[in-house]
Amino acid sequence: MSEPTPKEEYTYHVGNIDFVVTPVYKENGEPMRDILLKLMLAELSPA
Repeated sequence: MSEPTPKEEYTYHVGNIDFVVTPVYKENGEPMRDILLKLMLAELSPA
């Protein structure tokens, strides 16, 4: 049985918004930069 992978967590600060990201690695997953860009653009979009 393999040992559990340690939890990886990154915090990004954009203005007064904090993003806490815990990456999940998949073979064909989306790059971290694309995910962060989507999050930042979502905050800028009018509601």
